[in-house]
Amino acid sequence: MGFNSTGRGLILFLIFASNLFGSVPKDLSFFDDKPRSLTKDFYIYRYLKEPTTTSKEAEKLLGMTSRMSMSLFHAFAKKIDDEGFKKVSKCLKMKLKPLLNSDNECLAIGFNLYNATKLDKNELKKVEKKLADYGISKALHVLYADDPFVALSDTNTTQFFTIFNGVGSKYREEFFDHEVSEKKIKELEKDWNINSTIKYIVTDRKLKNINKSLIKIDRSSPKLTHESLFFLGLNALELRYKKLAMAFFDESYKKAYYRMDKDKVLFWQFLVSKDKKYKDEIAKSFDINIYTLLCGIENKNIVVPIANGKHPTYDETDPFGWTNLLRQVKNKSPEELKKIADTYKYANTLPIYSFLMERSSGYKKHYFPIPYKEYLKTKDNRKIALTMAIARQESRLIPSALSHSYALGMMQFMPFLARAIAKQEKIKNFDLDDMFNPKTALNFANIHIGWLEKSLYTPIFIAYAYNGGIGFTKKLLLSGSFRKGKYEPFLSMELVNYDESRKYGKKVLANYVTYMQILDEKVSVYKLFEDLTDPSKTDRFR
Repeated sequence: MGFNSTGRGLILFLIFASNLFGSVPKDLSFFDDKPRSLTKDFYIYRYLKEPTTTSKEAEKLLGMTSRMSMSLFHAFAKKIDDEGFKKVSKCLKMKLKPLLNSDNECLAIGFNLYNATKLDKNELKKVEKKLADYGISKALHVLYADDPFVALSDTNTTQFFTIFNGVGSKYREEFFDHEVSEKKIKELEKDWNINSTIKYIVTDRKLKNINKSLIKIDRSSPKLTHESLFFLGLNALELRYKKLAMAFFDESYKKAYYRMDKDKVLFWQFLVSKDKKYKDEIAKSFDINIYTLLCGIENKNIVVPIANGKHPTYDETDPFGWTNLLRQVKNKSPEELKKIADTYKYANTLPIYSFLMERSSGYKKHYFPIPYKEYLKTKDNRKIALTMAIARQESRLIPSALSHSYALGMMQFMPFLARAIAKQEKIKNFDLDDMFNPKTALNFANIHIGWLEKSLYTPIFIAYAYNGGIGFTKKLLLSGSFRKGKYEPFLSMELVNYDESRKYGKKVLANYVTYMQILDEKVSVYKLFEDLTDPSKTDRFR
C-alpha cells in the first residue's frame, strides 16, 4: 500500500481521526486471528510504539485497525513513510507560536478557534490572511471585530454556533455575555446545534445576561432534546420563572427515553411544586438512581448474586475473550442470554453472569455483585461500597474491560496513572496487561481512592475526581458550586459543566448507597446531599 501525497494523508486523517502500552506482541502473526476490534487497536498501538516496528508492518496494521484514535494516528504517523501522515501529525501537535510561523497548510491543520482567543487583533488579521482559502477565516473576522458580540449576531446560524461553541468559556464570559435578540433566537432554535449552545450557557454560571435570552426559545421546537429542555427549565428557575420552568420540564419528560432521565424531570417538578403526584410517578420507576433514592423509593428488583468455583475454560483477564463474548451475545433473546449467563455463574466470572442477567431482564433487575473480595485490602464497608460503586459504573466490574481511550480493567485506569502508581509502589516488571487482573486493579484502586480521600470526603466528589481528575474537581468546587442556596445542592449537581462527570457522579452515588444498604450499613442519601454545602464535611479546597 503506497502513501505518497500530503492530500491522501489528510484525507486518511479526516476519515479516521476522532488513546496507551504493556505486553507487546512479538510479531505481526499475533494479529492474524484477532477480530477487528477496540482490543486489537490497543495492541496495535503498543506494537507501533516499539522502536523495531517497520513502515511496512505499520502499513499492514493500518488495514487491521477498527477505530482510529488520535493517539493511534500519531503512532502510525511516526512509523509510516508518508509525508502526508507525518505533516498532519506534526501540525496537530504544534504549540501555538511555532504553528503561527508554519506554512498555511500546517496552520490550517493545527489552528482552531480556541487558539484564536489567545491572539490580539493584529495577530488575528495576519492569521486570517493566511487562512483565506479555509473556512475558519470568516470566524476570525468576528473575533477581531470592535464588538465581537454584534459581529457574532450578524453571522448566519452555522457560523454563530461554530464560533460560540468553539471559543471556550473564558472568551464567552468576556465577549458574548449579552442578550440575543428574539429574532436571532428564532433563527437559532431551528438548528440542532442549539443544544450544545444551551448546555454551554446554562452550565456556565458566570454568564449572567445571555442566559436571559433562553426564555424566548419555543419549547415545542422539534430540534430541542430532552436534555436541553431540562437545562432550559433549570435556567428559567434561576431566573425565577417557575411556571415556565415547569413547562420546559413537561416537554423534557415527553422527550426523555431513559427511565433515569424521566425520574430526573419528575424529581425537579416535585422539588419545585411540592405536588405529591410527581413523587407518586417516581414510585413507579423500575430504575435505581439518586432521584428514586432521594424519594425513598424501595426497589425490590435488586439482586446480589453469589457463586463459587472457577470457570473451567474462560480467562477473565483476557480482553479478547471479553470482546468475543460481547459479539456472541449481540442480538440474543432474553431466554438465550439467561442460558449463556448460567454458564458463567462462577466466582471469577460473576460480573459476566451479572451483566448478562441484567441485560436479559431489559435492565428491570439490578445486579450488584461484590466479586473478588479476597483482593479488597480493607474491612471498611464504606470503602468497599465506594470501590464497588466506581467499578460497577466504570466496567460493570468486568476485569478485562477496555475503553475507547484505552482505560484498562475493572477500575478503568488510564495507562499513565497505572504506570505512575506502579512506579510509586516500586512494582518491578509492571506490565499494562496486569491491569486486567482484578487483584492488581483493586490494589491500585485502593491506593488511588485513598489518595483522593485525603482531599475529598464525600462519595460524589470522589467520583467527580476519579472520572474528571482532582484538578477538575477542585476548580468546580472553587467556582462557587455546591454552596447554600435555593435548590442546592441539587442545582449544582445538575450544572456540572463536564457531561461525563455530571452523569458519572450521580450513577456512582446511587451505586454507593445501594452497596451500603447491601452491606447493612445505615446511610441517608439526603444527609449525603445536605453535607455537600458544608465544606468542612466534603473537601479541603474550600
